[in-house]
Amino acid sequence: MEKKYLCTQIITVTMVYLIAYNINEGLYDYTELKEYIKSLGSFQHPMDDIWFVSSNDLDEEVEIKNLKQHLHSEKDMIIIMPIHSNNRLIGWMPKAFWQWFKINRNDQENTDREV
Repeated sequence: MEKKYLCTQIITVTMVYLIAYNINEGLYDYTELKEYIKSLGSFQHPMDDIWFVSSNDLDEEVEIKNLKQHLHSEKDMIIIMPIHSNNRLIGWMPKAFWQWFKINRNDQENTDREV
């Protein structure tokens, strides 16, 4: 009797998302919004209104609705954007951010350069 084997492999893809907002912190408390963003996965918060979040199960359409629940004003704005592995990200950021980004986006290429 010939044995047949079936091999199943589950590959988990981690994606990095950029979350940016324009809110009026002078009038409202946005602690719940920020705590919710932190709960989405590993994160970096390099600028006041910009977050990078790493997750392997984030659904942008669901999360934008959840994030919107934490806004307080009609003038508040928020956006979530996946950063795909073929997207090139260029900027002037601390080295710790780039290390986190490469690990969380699963970058293979070392692109450290000083300009």
